[in-house]
Amino acid sequence: MTSIRRLTDSCVLVTEDNEATLFDPGFHTFLEGFDLDSIGDVTRVLITHEHGDHVHPDFVKWLIDRRSDLTVYGNGAVVELLAKNDIEAIDDMPVGVSAEDVLHGIIPNGAQPPNRSWTIDGLFTHPGDSREPAVSAPVLALPLMVPWDSATGAVEHARALAPAQVVPIHDFYLANGGRSWIRGMIKNVLAQSDIELVDLDWGDSYTV
Repeated sequence: MTSIRRLTDSCVLVTEDNEATLFDPGFHTFLEGFDLDSIGDVTRVLITHEHGDHVHPDFVKWLIDRRSDLTVYGNGAVVELLAKNDIEAIDDMPVGVSAEDVLHGIIPNGAQPPNRSWTIDGLFTHPGDSREPAVSAPVLALPLMVPWDSATGAVEHARALAPAQVVPIHDFYLANGGRSWIRGMIKNVLAQSDIELVDLDWGDSYTV
């Protein structure tokens, strides 16, 4: 049995029998009143890219202080960012994990930084902030409302990858009611393609 818990925004905890993987420990989870002690024992951290809503160095330090053998993984830009904050991260593949190195969606200033889409093989894919990944595990974390794309783009991307389920991420600039509304709309649309949107708001979890 595997538990998938959405902490806030794009920060997701995937807990298997002997592994607890935290994706994208950004500032929302660390700074906005989330009950950090409820996260439990994290064994590894996978970071998609260097933006603050996906990696907050103080949050990573907090995780390392709780477990000294914690390993942090990221692309070169993430490794460089964390090194400037005296945090060791490695540009490598953990056992049982694969990745696609793609580009972040183009943001309004024209930037398109590197982005790593992580997959726990056979289980869960976190694409970060990109619609470029070409493969998905049966469960896909799906960015919904982003400054580099649209809800329509989210639906098209999910249909192209055809996972069995999607877990919503990246909707931080919507109020609670807005997050619920957009999840419901996309859930109904994806159901027509036999893709289930698992309706997780911040702090919610389910078992696969």
